[in-house]
Amino acid sequence: MDDQHEEETGGAVHWSYEGDAGSAMRGSLDPSFAICDSGMRQSPVDIAGAVDGGAAELEVRWQSADAEVVDNDHTTQVNVPESSAITLEGRDFHLVQFHFHTPGEHTIEGAATPLELHFVHAAAEGDLAVIGVFMEAGEADPSIQAIWDAIPAPGDAPGRLAGFDPRALLPAGASHFRYPGSLTTPPCSEIVSWVVMTESIAISQDQIDAFAAIHPMNARPVQPLHDRTIELKR
Repeated sequence: MDDQHEEETGGAVHWSYEGDAGSAMRGSLDPSFAICDSGMRQSPVDIAGAVDGGAAELEVRWQSADAEVVDNDHTTQVNVPESSAITLEGRDFHLVQFHFHTPGEHTIEGAATPLELHFVHAAAEGDLAVIGVFMEAGEADPSIQAIWDAIPAPGDAPGRLAGFDPRALLPAGASHFRYPGSLTTPPCSEIVSWVVMTESIAISQDQIDAFAAIHPMNARPVQPLHDRTIELKR
């Protein structure tokens, strides 16, 4: 799997979320990161003023499969075999991995959720479709607990999930926001079709705290929308 499909990229160039290598400095860390500063379609964004986009042209065809859990210092990530896919507006994208950000990277009229989950899909042409799911405090989620229990200690082999069903981490409703954007991590490539679900899923406060104990803050600040339109698909 190449770096483009992993979303967490940047090769040997050190970057982080705060300090001298933090989000505000990304464009200057390496020439390949320049679009992080100069791009006009950067992500995440504040979701406000969405216009009616009509019917949701999204078909989710995810399957249960064995998966591996890794922690790459930037996030906890679950890598899956390319047996699951979506069709978005007539194009096929295969699910490659999903990972987590705290607080949620996208905001709704300025408000962030405790966590946000990103399902990263790749098309044959090389561009990506990412489904974002907001995560709020509520009842404990057994699928999240299975992932947290499989997070490897530093230096250990990846954790294993047997027959994991990613559908368990999708909200019940299909409505979502759509906009063209970028990776939220270096090199910030503007190759992402974003699908941000309008409904959230619940996990417990203990589960939120467990992730924050590993990654206290791994969210890029919201970026200017410029001339893009956010559509609400129902």
